[in-house]
Amino acid sequence: MISVTVDEDIHEAAPHERLIDLFNRSGVRVPHVCYHPRLGPIQTCDTCLVEVGGKLVRACATQTSDGMVVSTRSSAAKSAQRAAFDRILGNHLLYCTVCDNNNGNCTVHNTTKLLAVEHQRIPFQPKPYAVDHTNPFYRYDPSQCILCGRCVEACQNVQVNETLSIRWEDPHPRVLWDGGAKIGESSCVSCGHCVTVCPCNALMETTMLGHAGFLTALPKSARGTRFGRSAWPVGMLKARVVPKSAITAKIGAGLLTPVMLNQVRATSHSARIA
Repeated sequence: MISVTVDEDIHEAAPHERLIDLFNRSGVRVPHVCYHPRLGPIQTCDTCLVEVGGKLVRACATQTSDGMVVSTRSSAAKSAQRAAFDRILGNHLLYCTVCDNNNGNCTVHNTTKLLAVEHQRIPFQPKPYAVDHTNPFYRYDPSQCILCGRCVEACQNVQVNETLSIRWEDPHPRVLWDGGAKIGESSCVSCGHCVTVCPCNALMETTMLGHAGFLTALPKSARGTRFGRSAWPVGMLKARVVPKSAITAKIGAGLLTPVMLNQVRATSHSARIA
C-alpha cells in the first residue's frame, strides 16, 4: 500500500489505483458523471477534475503514486468541476420533481445537489429529435441525453453488440442505433446494459415511466417549461414535498391548469402536495 494525501488527510491506496476509486471508497465526495467502475474512464464530462501538483487532472484517469498530494477543494478544482457540469446541463433540462427517474439513483440529479446548483447557467437547448419508443422494453429521449458515452461504451466494449455510437460531427449529436435507425428496427438485442449505466433519464425502462417522480403523473404540457428552462425552481425540484403555495402560483401563472392539478390529485401515489 502507498500513502496519498487528499485535502490534507492521508489515505492508504493501492499502487496505480484510480483516484476516483480511492475517493469513492474513502468517502471523499467528488462529482463524476461519465465514470462508471465497470466501464472505466470515458473522460467526456470533466466533472471529476482535481488538482495534483498545481495541475488539473481527471480523477477517473489519474493513478495514485506514493506521496501524491491531491486537492479536491481548491478554487481551481471547484471552478472546473462546476463549469464542466454547467456544460452538461446545456443538454439536460432539470425538471426533477416531475421526472420518471426521480428515484435517488440519478447521477445528474445527485450531482446537482452535490454542487448546490440553483439554476442552469448555460441555457438548455433541446435537440430536434423525437423520443424513440420503438423498443418495447426501453425508450430514448435525445433532448435529455447528456452525451456522456456510458451507453456506447457498454454496448461497444462490454456487451460487444456494437449497435450504439455518437456521431460528434453532427450539428446536434445524439446516441445512434446502427448509425441512425429506430431502436426497434436496429440490431439492438434488448440486453438492457445501456439503460443500466445511463446516468439520467435519457434511457429508461418502459415499466418505470409514470411511476417514479413525485409529480410523474403530470402530462408533459404541465411540466412548466418556458424558453427552454424549467418553470419549477431547482430548490423545489430537490424537495420531496411540493407545497400547495407553489401549485397555486403555477395555476396563477398559467403554467398549471386546475384540470392538470386534478390529474395530480387523482394519482397521489406519485405526488405529495403539502
